[in-house]
Amino acid sequence: MGGWGSGRGNSYSKKKTTESQHRIDIRWLKNHGCLNPGSIGSLSWSYRGEQTGSIGYRMEANRLILNYRHRPHGVDWEQEVEQAITFDRTTCNYGGQRRWFLCPRCWKRVAVLYGVEKFFLCRHCYRLTYGSQQEGAVDRMMRKQRKIRERLHASQILVDPILFKPKGMHQKTFDRLREDADYASKLSSLIICQRLGIKI
Repeated sequence: MGGWGSGRGNSYSKKKTTESQHRIDIRWLKNHGCLNPGSIGSLSWSYRGEQTGSIGYRMEANRLILNYRHRPHGVDWEQEVEQAITFDRTTCNYGGQRRWFLCPRCWKRVAVLYGVEKFFLCRHCYRLTYGSQQEGAVDRMMRKQRKIRERLHASQILVDPILFKPKGMHQKTFDRLREDADYASKLSSLIICQRLGIKI
């Protein structure tokens, strides 16, 4: 397994985001049949086709055991780590139960744990923010345009016009979404001009 503490998933920055960290999502584990007691395997992460980290795991009745090597920052040696993560369960409204991780530090019930430093903990313990929380007004408007264009099957080049209505979409819905995209485009342009001191 790759050494822990190097690569994109563990980069140190002033404001770390959830998107930039290695993560373990209990919903992903469930969907891939990894939560059955006795299951043994490995998890890995990659960025732009290059692997950035991997760990081994084994599943017990009420907990997940992780095994990996961690490399502290500033040193060239690695240490073996075994971390036990306990499960909790809640009853669903329509029957059955949902399984959660209990954060090993604060014991909050969470669906995702992040490997920022030596151990996998929740985003609150590592003070992680979502990438969208660090976006500026222009970034938000551009993201909104791309989201609308994706829904309309239109070009992701923001200066390209939106001409064709997707098959099966009501005309009123298409017109409203196109107006929303146009408004977001004009607003982002206005903000940029104001920042540059350009009068329009």
